[in-house]
Amino acid sequence: MSIARILLFTLLLSSIIVAVALFNLESDTGDTDTETPELVDQPVAPAPTPPAATAPTPPPPGMEENLAAPEEMADDEQLEKEQVAQAMALLNSTNDEERIEAVEQLGAYPSAETEAALSQILNTDANPEVRNAAALSLGSMDEPTDATIAALMTALEDQNEDVRFSALSTLEDFMLGQEENSPNYRRIKESLAMKAGSSNIPEDLKESINEVLKDQETITAPEAEPDN
Repeated sequence: MSIARILLFTLLLSSIIVAVALFNLESDTGDTDTETPELVDQPVAPAPTPPAATAPTPPPPGMEENLAAPEEMADDEQLEKEQVAQAMALLNSTNDEERIEAVEQLGAYPSAETEAALSQILNTDANPEVRNAAALSLGSMDEPTDATIAALMTALEDQNEDVRFSALSTLEDFMLGQEENSPNYRRIKESLAMKAGSSNIPEDLKESINEVLKDQETITAPEAEPDN
């Protein structure tokens, strides 16, 4: 055999051996490869919701008013004192309109102090319009004092007609607001009866006084029982 053939045969054999080795190597690699598992989408749990902020519990109905009431009452009392003090100062004004305004202001804040001031103005002020305003403002008093009743009785003899009739109107309102057997009711009724017979009282006012007394008798008279 020639050398050329031997070399060719050797080369061919080597090629076959290499090919077999490569084939075995690829087979081993394929066996050892592991399949990559597919990733399965897992449901994502929702993020936890933070707890809602707790609103402050409102106070029971009426508590807010009760909590603010003392302060508001103090403010009202302070305002009333200021208004009364201002009105009292204006009573000495030389301006008639200012005194009328002061009298009406005092009537808006009934008290022993304002009642006494109004009773004095009723019988002493030189201006009949001021006296008339005082007679009407005294009607805001719930329980008139003896001095107030006396001042109104004196005003029934005032030279000004408006003052006289305003005084009578206030006295009538007092009677309507009193119990029939109360001391003030009896005092006013007896005093009016005396005024009705006084020569110092104009005739038209006497007639009005008698009508007031008659109306009171009608109001207080017991209802007649129906005949069987």
